[in-house]
Amino acid sequence: MEEQAPSTTEQSIENEDTKTAKKEKEREEILQRLSSHNLQNTRDKVAFILNTNLQARNSDKVLVWEYWTHYNEDVIKGGVLSFENFLKATSIKSISRIRAKIQNEYKLFEADESVKRHRAILQEGFSLDAIEDRPEGTGTYAVYIDETGKTQDYLAVGSLWLLDVGFSMVDSRMKLEAWIKSQEIGYEFHFKDLKNQTRLPQYKSFFQKFLSLYPAVSFKYIVVRNTGFANTNAAITDLTYHVLSKGIQHENETGRAPLPRYLQVWIDKDEDGSDSLKIENVRERLKAQNIEGLYLSNFEAVSSENNYLIQVIDLYTGAINRKLNTPNGNNIKDEMADFILDTLGFDVSKINKENADIDHSVLFHLK
Repeated sequence: MEEQAPSTTEQSIENEDTKTAKKEKEREEILQRLSSHNLQNTRDKVAFILNTNLQARNSDKVLVWEYWTHYNEDVIKGGVLSFENFLKATSIKSISRIRAKIQNEYKLFEADESVKRHRAILQEGFSLDAIEDRPEGTGTYAVYIDETGKTQDYLAVGSLWLLDVGFSMVDSRMKLEAWIKSQEIGYEFHFKDLKNQTRLPQYKSFFQKFLSLYPAVSFKYIVVRNTGFANTNAAITDLTYHVLSKGIQHENETGRAPLPRYLQVWIDKDEDGSDSLKIENVRERLKAQNIEGLYLSNFEAVSSENNYLIQVIDLYTGAINRKLNTPNGNNIKDEMADFILDTLGFDVSKINKENADIDHSVLFHLK
């Protein structure tokens, strides 16, 4: 029997599925590059500005000026734009079109509700956080998170906090990448993968180089004894929430990075389903706290591939995991763990190993 050709309806559904999959892949690619400050094209650069500048989300004039100032440096000289240089600049239409796609199709870094109405894209029933009251120039907590110890005696979540998120981060990323290429390093840095003595010097140098290029960082770690949990994933979610909540409180109260701030959270990608559930649960718990001056931004799971910030939090979390769960170890991993903790001035003996209540978990802050 001759096979029937797909109906027009079936073809339409298949085409829509393909478009949706492509759109989701492109969205993930943008977030992956933003989280690692690895900007490769005009789209990435526009997304970075939208991510860090609230005014640019609402005004194409601000967006274009920021783009020209930072990415067409030969165009604007001394704050002056000549007609000749204007003709050389990335076109306003191109930048605006990319902005529209990022905001409308990928649903990232969206404009205020009034601006969206003006742009005639606000759909009926669309849910928006109250963002119009957010003060301009608001800073950001960019937090990178990793977990460890699911099958060991101590369960923990480590976090790396960037408190000055801007164009300097892109420059730091480029310098770190150049250093890695100069060392001819062709692998990712993961604590569990450190098995070769010849790689130990490179691991140490990488960690030191990172700290020299990212001086305004904070490491926070929360730990609990891994006993009595019916669901380890739920316990990890609780720990993630607490390290964020207590971390925000600490940064605000010490005055080092006071509110108001946006909060971005980047989690080391594990499993799509569990990652999404954890992210939504943590986000909802933070939202329910109604912390004055805290505005929730991206909460995403990203791959460690080509993401040095995720790799650094992996090394840090792995180091403390090693000292907690293998306190008397004496091999290459122990040497690396000692190096990381000594470099950061962390005294592992201060950990309350008998702590058994997540709501009273131990939180460490390292400058």
